[in-house]
Amino acid sequence: MSSPSITDAPRRLFLALWPEEAERRRLADLAASVAGRRRVRDDHLHLTLVFLGATAAARLAGYEAALADLPTLELELVLDHYGYWPQPRILWLGSSRTPPELYERVADLHRRLRGCGFIPERRAFQAHITLARKFPGPAPAQPPTAPVRWPVNEVALVESLREEGGVRYQVLRRWPGLG
Repeated sequence: MSSPSITDAPRRLFLALWPEEAERRRLADLAASVAGRRRVRDDHLHLTLVFLGATAAARLAGYEAALADLPTLELELVLDHYGYWPQPRILWLGSSRTPPELYERVADLHRRLRGCGFIPERRAFQAHITLARKFPGPAPAQPPTAPVRWPVNEVALVESLREEGGVRYQVLRRWPGLG
């Protein structure tokens, strides 16, 4: 019996909205202004739609097949308020009016992936971008002076890679539209 090769090792994956450079700069500026040194790295700013977790190559092939025909959907996400989760000590930026289409697309992604053996998280989806970890809290009382307007038109498959000193995110694939 042979041992699995490194390429057969499960990969830590998630589906996300991945900001373009203009939105990323604006998000990074907000994170720096409210979280300082505790902020998330600029190149890690994203909105997770579905956390896939440790994923073997065969399951990944199934996921990609299930997502192959994602229909296009374009929307604007307006990120206009801060939130704070005290237990994990996370400061986040969210939308006071998340478009219903975003919730519908996350549900559609779950339906598509369930056919491949995916088991969704129990907690309900909440659209947010983590700005800082180990943040002492609370969230700023005032909303951002100018909301971040983010035109959304694709979903990214992202891998979380362990490296010396932390993790690095690598976009593996993009699908037009949200699904």
